[in-house]
Amino acid sequence: MLCIGVDIGGTFTDVIVYEPATARLAEAKTLSTPHDPAAAIFEGLAKLGVSLDAVDRFVHGTTRVTNALLEGSGAPVSVVTTDGFRDVLEMGLGHRPQLYSVKEAARPSLVPRSLRHTLRERVAADGSVIEALDTSHLDEVLDRVAAAGPGTVAVCLLHSYRNPAHERAAARRLAERYPNLVCTVSSDVVPEQGEYERFATTVLNASVRGTVADYLRGLGTALAGAGYLHPLSIMTSSGGVVSTDEASRLPINLALSGPAGGVAAAVYVAGLAGHSNVITCDIGGTSTDVCLIKDGAPLMTSDGTIAGYPNRTFQVEINTIGAGGGSIAWRDLGGELRIGPRSAGSTPGPACYGRGGTEPTTTDAHLLVGHLDPQESLGGEVQLDPAPAQAATEVLAEQLGLDAMELAHGILRLATIKMTSAIKEISVARGHDPRDFVLMPFGGAGPMHATALADELGISRVLVPPVPGNFSALGFVTARARHDYVRTVLAAADESGLASARAVVAELEDAARAQLKAEDGVEADQVSFALTVGMRFRGQSHHLAVAVDGLPATAEDLVAAFHAAYAERYAYVRTDHPAEIVNCRLTAFGPSPVVRFAAPSGGEAQPERTRLYGPDGWVDAAVWRRSELGPGIRVTGPAVVRENGSTTVVGAGWSGAADEHGNLLLTRD
Repeated sequence: MLCIGVDIGGTFTDVIVYEPATARLAEAKTLSTPHDPAAAIFEGLAKLGVSLDAVDRFVHGTTRVTNALLEGSGAPVSVVTTDGFRDVLEMGLGHRPQLYSVKEAARPSLVPRSLRHTLRERVAADGSVIEALDTSHLDEVLDRVAAAGPGTVAVCLLHSYRNPAHERAAARRLAERYPNLVCTVSSDVVPEQGEYERFATTVLNASVRGTVADYLRGLGTALAGAGYLHPLSIMTSSGGVVSTDEASRLPINLALSGPAGGVAAAVYVAGLAGHSNVITCDIGGTSTDVCLIKDGAPLMTSDGTIAGYPNRTFQVEINTIGAGGGSIAWRDLGGELRIGPRSAGSTPGPACYGRGGTEPTTTDAHLLVGHLDPQESLGGEVQLDPAPAQAATEVLAEQLGLDAMELAHGILRLATIKMTSAIKEISVARGHDPRDFVLMPFGGAGPMHATALADELGISRVLVPPVPGNFSALGFVTARARHDYVRTVLAAADESGLASARAVVAELEDAARAQLKAEDGVEADQVSFALTVGMRFRGQSHHLAVAVDGLPATAEDLVAAFHAAYAERYAYVRTDHPAEIVNCRLTAFGPSPVVRFAAPSGGEAQPERTRLYGPDGWVDAAVWRRSELGPGIRVTGPAVVRENGSTTVVGAGWSGAADEHGNLLLTRD
């Protein structure tokens, strides 16, 4: 039987097929079909000769949520909130994006005031009821909600993270009176403090529920019609998989579905190769996504943003910049060269696509300097033409007073510097020395920049994984069932507070075992847990997540763990100041799929020769096929390693070979 991972992006749909019995791994890349996503999937499977009736696991990741929110195409939402808090979504946090700009335009509210309705009720910050829910007034409010028009409702009541009874009562009554309205309650989406962040995330979730539910339902029907007989699994932003029911209920958890798949694959593949500290670099057509993996686990956050609004769901901490293969090179008002964030996208695409693009991009530069071969199609889909790339580059080069090849090299150099800055933000700025990490590049363009990035950062090892062009889809195959839970505690970090935290964790563990059994068929003895305790010093507004194997025996031990984590993050700690427990966050995992990678079996291959343009002009270089890098074959830079979906550029001073798991491990001499 087969396992399939499918990553549907804005430009390409990536398909991975894994056969556990033989460890065979096959990949395909097709142009996405937004009007009918299943069509691109079926085209990819047809390329690989795979029938869905031979598949017993299908995991899918999608940009549907991200695109809908970025484009503002989510459904209108009505909001029901506590009397006196109608304008929480309007006021936000009071942050100014440009601190000294007196003309900064306010970000529009997620919901217009006419669709925000208030309800007579009040819960205190400790969960006690100050004013009971007025049921007669609730009916009046629900009548106004139904008459307002939107078919989606977000119920966001004050302090419901401590006591959700009023929210749930309102949702039940809404379901009784207006069953056609889709209701989302904030205590299900973000059960922790931070009223604006919680309200905003709930509204974002509500706005895309209908779109995502229809999409997943349609995809499931199409797959079933083609012979797939098992449940469809969906990749989430936290790096695990959930059922379609869970994904339809909480679609905001899919916002980083694709990039999280790449991180999940990196954790798995690097772990097999014996590397626990890794920096990932996923370079696609429009952006570069970087993430830091420490001690075998990626950094996580609940302080994300999307389309400029808070997203308080638990997610892999990924730093994204606008620098990718389609990033356009341009000249600013001062006459300086700039790269991105504007992208040529897939239409018209880079000039070398031959689809009408007239501005030089990073991909055009790679083609001109010899990294890409015009005789080979990009990803098996796009034939590259150097003539329009040359013409587009010459126009900008003339404006800058440069030779076209000098400009092409400069474009790549500037792109590398931008990517280096993104990596420093998640490493150096967080107290981590990148020289202690292995760089793992993937995505269509990641391996082309890898050794140049490593040189800039002082990193001495680069691990290019199998199928780097389809690596996020591979992460879907390696991912396991995962559910994340959080519960607010808000107690002093003393023995009483620790007892409260212990009760919360026990309750969450019971809920996790029940959910994994019901949705994923995971038995209780197969469930594993990871726990963090959110802690802060008394008087602080923000907290720090402290990873623990389990709650320690004493409050002193818990505080000591907090002090150690605080000192590692900020290089400073006040051990004499009282600490508080803010929340407990539990992650429950199902068993990890066993995915093996066949060792390379290349023979006595001899490299071809080419020329690459770099800082010293044109130099001779070797050209290898990755499938030919068998035991005993060592690649020495300058060289290019070509494979379907991606190209690895091995810089001067670097060399490497394939390991037993199919990775290409490069080291700096």
